[in-house]
Amino acid sequence: MLHNILEKSIENLKGLSLKKAHLFNVELNIHTYEDFLFFYPKKYVNCPILEDISKLKFKEKTSESIIQIMGKITKIKEINYKNKKGKILIACLENKTGFIELVWYHKINFFKKNLKKNIPIIVYGNIKFFQKKIQIIHPNIQKFQLLKKKISILPIYSISKKLKKNGINNFFIINLLKNIIEESKNNIEEVFFQDLIKKKLMHRREALIQIHFPKSLEKLFQAQYRLKFEELFFFKLSLLYKKNRNTKLLYSYPFFKLGKNFYKFYKHFLPFSLTEDQKKVFREIRNDLKKSIQMNRLLQGDVGCGKTIIAVLSMLIALDNGYQSCLMVPTEVLAIQHYFSIHKMVSLIGIKTALLTSSVSIKKRKFIYRDLITGRISILIGTHTLIQKSVHFKNLGLAIIDEQQRFGVEQRAKILEKNKIPPHILIMTATPIPRTLSMTLYQDLNISIIKELPLDRKPIKTIHFWNKNKPKVFEIIKNQILKGRQIYIIYPTIEKSKKNEYQNLISGYKILKKEFQNLENKIGILHGRMNYQEKNIQMNRFLSGKNKIMVSTTVIEVGVDVPNASVILIENANYFGLSQLHQLRGRVGRGPYQSYCFLMTNEKISIESRFRIQVMCQTNDGLEISKKDLKLRGSGDLIIGTKQSGKSCLRIANLIQDYKLMKEVIPIAQNFFHKKPNFFLTHRVYKYYNKYLWKK
Repeated sequence: MLHNILEKSIENLKGLSLKKAHLFNVELNIHTYEDFLFFYPKKYVNCPILEDISKLKFKEKTSESIIQIMGKITKIKEINYKNKKGKILIACLENKTGFIELVWYHKINFFKKNLKKNIPIIVYGNIKFFQKKIQIIHPNIQKFQLLKKKISILPIYSISKKLKKNGINNFFIINLLKNIIEESKNNIEEVFFQDLIKKKLMHRREALIQIHFPKSLEKLFQAQYRLKFEELFFFKLSLLYKKNRNTKLLYSYPFFKLGKNFYKFYKHFLPFSLTEDQKKVFREIRNDLKKSIQMNRLLQGDVGCGKTIIAVLSMLIALDNGYQSCLMVPTEVLAIQHYFSIHKMVSLIGIKTALLTSSVSIKKRKFIYRDLITGRISILIGTHTLIQKSVHFKNLGLAIIDEQQRFGVEQRAKILEKNKIPPHILIMTATPIPRTLSMTLYQDLNISIIKELPLDRKPIKTIHFWNKNKPKVFEIIKNQILKGRQIYIIYPTIEKSKKNEYQNLISGYKILKKEFQNLENKIGILHGRMNYQEKNIQMNRFLSGKNKIMVSTTVIEVGVDVPNASVILIENANYFGLSQLHQLRGRVGRGPYQSYCFLMTNEKISIESRFRIQVMCQTNDGLEISKKDLKLRGSGDLIIGTKQSGKSCLRIANLIQDYKLMKEVIPIAQNFFHKKPNFFLTHRVYKYYNKYLWKK
């Protein structure tokens, strides 16, 4: 039984067939009236309704503009074109001041059947001037009597090609929204206190009407402010609720002692001296692990800052207290790299490690499962395969998640299920996020930050080259190889694609074999389509120094650590985002040698691409790059949900652009939370927001 009209299925909407309702379900995830109300316009066009057609003046060539025109259809005719093999439909839209032509190339029979003469309508579309006639190609048509008020600020909605092919256009959506608002406006409840409404906010019902059908720009801005405020308010409540729920809970194993494994490694096998930042962060983690309350800590640090050694030391503490550890990473290549790196370190003191990815054979898996459940394996490293039901630990005490932004809350929850008593959680990310934003996003986590790089590191020199200068770049690479260094060369795609003209790995590999003939079999290749054994061989050859050049896609974007690598050449650098370029650059500069990042592009690149490359050449500061990147692309993949790519789960607000508003919202949400902590469990509006804010 429905408690609110807003919960009704869109299948009940007047004018919407079951087939089209299903398309809205699949294409836009719109199932209820409420979903439709929160399907906000992507933009607005200030488009007054033009009554005087004679005011439209002919322009040269193919100049276009969007207009709305009132009139009646007086003539409809079908004519042949393209040597009589095709047909077009032309209608004459006329009023007292003149006429224009409406033209259709597709679905001619449908429009011929449904167009009615001498009925007042409003036509919307791009005008074109063709053979001294004004035309609108495939116009949107609205019956005038359905418009109680003329719309001059026209909402424009995101409509997929599939929806358009099935007759769903902008005005179709406008009509549906009118029907929804008319039927349900008395069911749109207010959620804020009246004093807050009086001080600064438009009423919720009015805001949802004005966001779709603004009477003026002022009303539109008020509606946007109200709905952004509301969305950020519920986002903050969700974070507070999560933090409150997590801090009640969770008894975990206290790790009281530092034992022989830790001390032996720290005194005799630590590969480098810890920086002051690393020591500070380790103390914070150590203090958490001593407690019988589960640790939930985010370790944030730029590429190459030494997060992995902190992870190793933390796992040694777990082992000294009798517990196993696991490290989960997003890609197989990164898992292999971490396995080699950690195994090399801890095997020196006799600790058994294992690698588990989807590519590991069934036979090997059986041995891993056996040794894991018996406790012979102390440290397990792998991809999301670690959280499969078939993986059982004897006593998992610490779970570390690397590059956490690629995992979501569901993956974290599955790790907690690996023990009756949940393990401590350490999350590591190389994506620098401004601290104030981090504190907003990661409310359920304590935050540690490593800012310092190891003392022997030299700043990487980043240089932009045009494709015509590639011979010069190859000379630099040859000189570096003569000095004993190793090289990465990165391509955006594996093979040639019809969609773009980017350099690709397969053809690039052939060119490099010819250019560096003296290297014979010392050029390796790595990409996502290779199986585990092939990747393993290539990684081993490069890590051991047998291969001098690694030709790769972005599978080496995170975590691969080869101190001897001094140059990374990124082909078609304009293809990559700022964050990705910064991650790729972090593959070099990990040793004491001067390192270089070469960004290669052709001369025809966009203004945005030029900006990204300019930023990369000007700074190595990951936090500065992150700020620039967030301004360019918004905050889409920073939200902790189960989907970690694509658009933000926030529908109208943006955590970067609306950060000042977020600062206004935070104290109000905190005050509300303290007064009504159980609001989340029962209130219908909160439940609706929570459904898409956290994707549960």
